[in-house]
Amino acid sequence: MRFRIRKEQGGSIYFIIVSGLVDDDGGWDIIQIAQTMLNMSRCRKLVIDLRAALLDEGLSVFTTDTLLAVFEEGLLSKDASLIIRHRYDSEIRLYSDQLPVKPVGKFVNVHIDEAKFFGQAMKWLEREARVLAH
Repeated sequence: MRFRIRKEQGGSIYFIIVSGLVDDDGGWDIIQIAQTMLNMSRCRKLVIDLRAALLDEGLSVFTTDTLLAVFEEGLLSKDASLIIRHRYDSEIRLYSDQLPVKPVGKFVNVHIDEAKFFGQAMKWLEREARVLAH
C-alpha cells in the first residue's frame, strides 16, 4: 500500500490518495492519519481517495458505521466534512454542517404568563407529534 497527501486552497482541503493493496492494518493506518488530519484547525474538508487501491476482501474499516464511530467527535467539534471515494464513482460523505457549539448563556427572566403560554404551545406540539407518529 502507498499513499500520498495533497492539500489545496491554502491548507483547508486535504487529500489522501491511496494505491496498492489495502489490508485491514493498512486501512486502520489510513484512518488514524485521516483522524489526525481532520482534527487540524485549518482542515475543513478531507478526501480519502481509494479509487486506485485494491481493497482486501475482509476489509471492514471503510464501512459507514466504523467511519462514523471514528470521526463523529472530530466532525461535531467544528464545521468540517469527510469524503471517502471508492471505485466506480461511489463515495461516502460525512458532513457536520454546523459551526462549533457555543456555551449556553445565562437564563433570562421571563414573566410567568409568558412562560405558561409557551409551555402550553410545547405540550400541544408534543401531542401533535405523537398523533402524526401513529
